[in-house]
Parts: sequence; structure tokens; C-alpha cells
Amino acid sequence: MADVVAVLKQDHRTVEKLFGEFETSRDRSIVERICQELDEHTDLEERIVYPALRSEVQGGPGMATHAEKEHAEARDLIGRIRRSEDFDHIADLVSELQQAVEEHVSDEENDVFPKMESEMGAARLEELGTEVESEKSG
Repeated sequence: MADVVAVLKQDHRTVEKLFGEFETSRDRSIVERICQELDEHTDLEERIVYPALRSEVQGGPGMATHAEKEHAEARDLIGRIRRSEDFDHIADLVSELQQAVEEHVSDEENDVFPKMESEMGAARLEELGTEVESEKSG
């Protein structure tokens, strides 16, 4: 089993790859895959990772609150993407979503994850990783 940081980083790479595929193909089905991946990822972070971050990491409550605000922004954009019929508008919204996700990923990978790794310990990170992976597989 991978630790939770490795699992979440893999999710980040998956979404980054999908954004790249959309940029080259402009395929609408990729947009829905991006939205689905982000829906699942944000849900798992908010249900499993952020409660642990809040209670087990110094400064964690502020980090979790900031991340949840970024998730709300992403959810708003995803909703707007799903409601839009105009492909050019969708493409603009996807670009905006990509920028928001890149900022969120940077925050997590440069600030949140290193703090979790230094303060939570390997066993706890593995436990959270197992929980996230088990929720993903159904």
C-alpha cells in the first residue's frame, strides 16, 4: 500500500495528464473525465485527509480551510462546465479550472504534504493511504 501523499500525488498527475490531453484533442469526453477525477479526489480529501490534517498537524486547520476554499472554487467551475453547451465557453472554463487546480496542487505538494510527512509519521500516512485507496476501489 502507498502512503496517502503518494496516492494524492498520483491523482494530481492523472488530472494534469487529462488537462494536457484536452489541450491537444479538444475532446469533450476528456472534460467529463477531468470533472469526475476532481469530484472524487476532492471528496476523498475532505472526508479522509483534511480531518486528519486538522487534528494531527500544527497549522493543519488553516491549511485544510484554505484547501476547502480552493475545492469550492473548483466545484463551482465544474458545475459551470457541466451546465454549458457552448464549447468555446467550456474550453475557457477548463482553462480556468486548470489554473485553479495547478495552484491547489502547488500548495499541497510544496506546503501541506511535506508538513504531513514530517508530523504524521509513515504508519499514519500508510493508514490514510489505505483508506483512500479502499474508498476509490468502491
